[in-house]
Amino acid sequence: MKGLRKPIALAFSCLLFLSVAACANDTDTFNAMLALANTGDAEAQYHVGMMHNNGIGTQQDPKQAFVWFQKATAAKDPLGAYKLGCYYAGQFAGVVELDMVQALKFKRVAAEAGYALAQFDVAVIYAGQGKFDEAAKWLQQSADQGDDRALYGLSSLYREGQGVAKDPVLAYAYFELSLIMSQQLNEANRALLDDMTARTSEADRAKAGQIVAKWTPQPTALTIKAGQGIDAAEAYVQKMKE
Repeated sequence: MKGLRKPIALAFSCLLFLSVAACANDTDTFNAMLALANTGDAEAQYHVGMMHNNGIGTQQDPKQAFVWFQKATAAKDPLGAYKLGCYYAGQFAGVVELDMVQALKFKRVAAEAGYALAQFDVAVIYAGQGKFDEAAKWLQQSADQGDDRALYGLSSLYREGQGVAKDPVLAYAYFELSLIMSQQLNEANRALLDDMTARTSEADRAKAGQIVAKWTPQPTALTIKAGQGIDAAEAYVQKMKE
C-alpha cells in the first residue's frame, strides 16, 4: 500500500492544482463577476455568492452570499444549489433557519450533477435516516471520484453489510484507498487497519491489493471546477470577455 499511496494521491492532486494559486486582483475579479451576475448569468451568480461567502474581493457577507446562491440555484447552477443546501444544513447559523429537508433537496441537485462533495453529504444524510441503500449509492459515486471520506464510508458499509452485502475484499480495498487519498495514517486508522488485517484472510487481502493497484480516481468536470475556487472564477471572467 505504501508504494501506491504517493502516485495515486499525486495523480488526483494534480487535477486540483490550480486551486492553490491566489488571484492577483480579487477586487477586479469580483467587480467583473458582479456585472455578469447582474445580467442573470447563473455561473457568475454562484461565483459572486462564493466571493461573499469567503470574503474574496469583497467583504465576507454570508447573507449576501445566500441571496446570490438562491439566484444561482433558480437559474439551474448545481454548485449554487450545493451551497444553498449547506446554508440550510447550518453553515453560517442564523442566515436561514435549519432545514435538513431543504438541505437534502438542494445538495442532491449538485450530487446528481456529479459533484463529489455533494454526493458524500447526501450519503451522510441518508445514512443518518437509516437509508443505507441510498447512502451506499451516493458514497460509491463520490468514492469513484477519489473522496477519501466516501472511500472510508464505503469500506464501513461493506464491512458491516449495511446497504450492501458484506464483502471483506471491498471493505479492505476501500479502506486502503481512503488512507491513500487522505494521506493520513493516524492512531485510530492504524488500529482499524490492524484489526481488519487480522480479520481478513491473506487471499482476500491479495484480491484487495489488486483492486487498489488498478484503481484511479475519476473526478467529474464539476468536481474539478469546484476545487479550483477563485481560479475558476478568474477563468470564467476571461472566457466571457473573449
